[in-house]
Amino acid sequence: MHRLQALLSPRLATLFLGMAALALVASIIAFPDGAFQASLQGLHLWWKLVFPALLPFLIATELLRGMGVLHGLGALLDPLLRLLFRLPGAAGWPLALGFTAGMPAGASAVGPLRKDGLLQREEAERLLAGSHLMSPVFLVAVVGTGFLQSPSAGLALALLHYVSGALVMLWHRLNSPSSGAALPGGAARRTGPGWLRHAWEAYHDAKARDGRTFGKLLGDSVSSGVQQLFLIGGAMMMFSVLLHALNLSGLPSLLASALSLLGFAAPEAKHLASALLAGVLEPHLGAYALSQAAGTTSAPLPYALLGGLLAWGGFSTHAQVKSLTASTDLRYSRFLLARLQHAGIAFFLTLGLWQPLMSRLHAERPAFADFAPAAYGWSLEQDSLWPLVSPMMLQFGTALLVMLVLSVFAAFLFYRGQDRESL
Repeated sequence: MHRLQALLSPRLATLFLGMAALALVASIIAFPDGAFQASLQGLHLWWKLVFPALLPFLIATELLRGMGVLHGLGALLDPLLRLLFRLPGAAGWPLALGFTAGMPAGASAVGPLRKDGLLQREEAERLLAGSHLMSPVFLVAVVGTGFLQSPSAGLALALLHYVSGALVMLWHRLNSPSSGAALPGGAARRTGPGWLRHAWEAYHDAKARDGRTFGKLLGDSVSSGVQQLFLIGGAMMMFSVLLHALNLSGLPSLLASALSLLGFAAPEAKHLASALLAGVLEPHLGAYALSQAAGTTSAPLPYALLGGLLAWGGFSTHAQVKSLTASTDLRYSRFLLARLQHAGIAFFLTLGLWQPLMSRLHAERPAFADFAPAAYGWSLEQDSLWPLVSPMMLQFGTALLVMLVLSVFAAFLFYRGQDRESL
C-alpha cells in the first residue's frame, strides 16, 4: 500500500498528467478531424447515458443536504450500516445513489458528506470505493439487451458485479479500524422513540446550520448539479480523444501481438486488444467493444474480461471521482486499490460462475425479457436513458425504503438485545 501511495505522489501524478496533456494536445494538432470526431463520441455518450442518469440525483443530493434530510436519514440508517459495513448511517445515501445512477454518482455525494464532517477520512474512502458501481439499468438494458442481445446475460453481469462489490466492502469492513464501529456519543444506540428523536434533531440542526431559503437552495442545487455534469462530460470527451490518439499510436497492435503469444488468433487478438484498451480508459466504450467479442461465443473468458472492466470503471471515471472529491482529503491510492480488487474479484467470479449462472437464468426466463426483447436491441445512436429516469428514481426510492426497514429491525432487535445484556 505504501508503494502504491509513493507511485501516486503529487509530483509523479503531476508529471504523468502533464505528459498525458502534452500527448493529447499533440494528437489534436496532428489529427484534428479524428480528434473532433472522438470528442463528439464522448459528448454523445455523456448526453445519452450519463446526463439523464445523474442530473436528477445530483440536484436531489444537494437540495436534501441543504434541507437537513440527509442528516436525518443518516441517523435513521445508522444501526444497519454500522452493523453491516462499520459505516455511519449517512453512507446510505451514496450507496443507494451509486447503485441506482451508477458511477460516479456515489462520489458526488461522498465529497459533501466528508466536508460536512459526517464521515471520517477512512470511512469516506471505503464508502467512495463501495459506491462506485455501474447502474442496473446500464448493465441489463444497455449492455445485456442492447450490446449482447441477451437480457439474461445483462442480469448475470449485474448480479456478479454487485456481489463482487459487496465482497470488497465486506473485506474492507474486516480490515477497518475497530474504532470505526463505535457509535458517536451512544446516540445511535438509542432505540424506539430515542432513536427517532435523534434523527429528528439531526435534521433540524443541519437545516439550521445551512440557513438558506428554499429558493436559494434550489438554485444552488441546480447550478451545482449542472456544473458537476459538465465536469464529467469534459472528462469523457478528453478520454475519448486520448483513446483515439492511442489507437493511432500503434499501441493496440503491440497488445494484439502479446495476446497472439497467449494463443489468440490474429483477428481475435486485434479486436480484443482494442476493446481492452478502450475499457481501461472509458467504461462505456469498452463495454460496447468487448460485448461485440463476447456476444459471438459462449466461452466465459470474454464475459469475465467484460465483468472485470465494468468493475474497474475506466480511468475516465477515476478522473471524474478525483475531480468531485478534489476539495477533500480523500486519497486516490485507496480508491485505485479498491478498483483493482473489485475488478479482480469480478473477473474470477464471472470466469467460474458464468456458465452455471447462465444455465439457471435460461431455465428461468427473466420476466422483463418479454418487455425488452433482444431482437429490438439498443442503439447508442437512437436510444438513450432519458425515458428511464422515472423508473430509476423509483428504484432509488425502493432501495432507500428497504434499507430503512432493515435499519428499524437492526435498531429495535440487535441494539435492544445488546442493551439487555448490559443490564
